[in-house]
Amino acid sequence: MPDFKLSFQEEVRRLARKEVKAASETLAAQQKNIRELTKRIDALEKKQAAAVVPALAVAESKPAEVPADTRKARFSPKTIQKLRKKYGISQKAVAAIFGVTQFTVSHWELGKNRPRPNQIATLKSLMKLGRRKFNALLAEKAPEEFAALKKAAEKKAAKKPAKTTKPAKVAKAPKAAPAKP
Repeated sequence: MPDFKLSFQEEVRRLARKEVKAASETLAAQQKNIRELTKRIDALEKKQAAAVVPALAVAESKPAEVPADTRKARFSPKTIQKLRKKYGISQKAVAAIFGVTQFTVSHWELGKNRPRPNQIATLKSLMKLGRRKFNALLAEKAPEEFAALKKAAEKKAAKKPAKTTKPAKVAKAPKAAPAKP
């Protein structure tokens, strides 16, 4: 009997060690996974911080609070169309600037929906921007759209024939009136 007791105890110990080892391996794998996820979170936070800095620069050009007069500001679907025509941009580019979908911009233009008051204020400030500042904003917010706009402008410039200079008109001397006798 003593042999049975000893062999049973050894078998229990062996099985216990096996289970502990399996559990510790699982724990080690989970710890490794946690470390990888932590690194990924840190990288994403750095990306987000880098993205927030340009957004702060744009936010400085926008009013921090929506003024009271903007809440009652008029909005017309034609305003979006004028903006697009003025700068020659697509609905997708407008959507990227405002941080909405192209579908939303389409609804604004059709008059089905209305932008929020802060978006109306942004729209008014965009209408006042010059071409260079607008292009800089577009390059920051929607680089793909800016590249497409730039490419279209280059294509348009290539299609225009080069201006030829016409010869200058030579001024003719005035005719002398016949002398009176």
